[in-house]
Amino acid sequence: MLHEALKSDSNRIIRIIASLSSPLEFRSPLIKEADALEVRLDMITEPINDALHQLRNSFDGPIILTMRSSDEGGAYAGGTGRLWERISPYLSDIDMVDLEIRFQDHAERIKSHNKSVIASCHRNDMPGEQELQNLMDTLHGFGDIIKIAVQPQNQQDILTLLKSTSTCPYPVIMSVTGTVYRYARPLLCLFGSLYTYCYIESATSPGQYSIREMQLLSHLLTPGFVDPWFEGRPVRSGDVSGFLERSQEYRKKLEYQ
Repeated sequence: MLHEALKSDSNRIIRIIASLSSPLEFRSPLIKEADALEVRLDMITEPINDALHQLRNSFDGPIILTMRSSDEGGAYAGGTGRLWERISPYLSDIDMVDLEIRFQDHAERIKSHNKSVIASCHRNDMPGEQELQNLMDTLHGFGDIIKIAVQPQNQQDILTLLKSTSTCPYPVIMSVTGTVYRYARPLLCLFGSLYTYCYIESATSPGQYSIREMQLLSHLLTPGFVDPWFEGRPVRSGDVSGFLERSQEYRKKLEYQ
């Protein structure tokens, strides 16, 4: 199938995490098109033991467990102690746990269960370049992978993020919050971010792309991709006539695969 060929493209740089906020999404066929999954436990109220176990048996990529606090855009309003009670029943069926700085005391305990830690920070502002570097160092102090999501205010901030991502000495997932500069989400992967987060049914963060949208962007931004319509044809600078129509046709093909 076409989407399977795109996912297996060895040149593809943009890797997709599908963020799941409902057990109903655990059964979505779109899951197979993600490289990794995030289970947003903070947004799920019902027990998911059986559903998560089935998901583990059917999905080969990494599964991340996340309890995003209300201070960082999530739904979890509890403290550090209660966090362990919430996540511990599910550790056997996941590979990584997302921990914010306030919950970093659980990092060693999680690692003792042979699980990796994504040390994360989500902000609705844009730190300066040195502050961003200091934040990276802090997160690396307790995490195997660092994840930072900030809110750029202008194009210069985007350049700062791209530079910081490309020079980061640690495994990093870099993203943006908000909708104004959402186009930076796929671009950051081209500069070294390991993944970008997408949704299946409903966004778990403002500005997220759907998994279908990101799959198309991933294809178009893959190095070496050539639109066959242009191949061998003289093209005037800035002439993109017909490209949008062909992109829409291509997207429809994806939706019906």
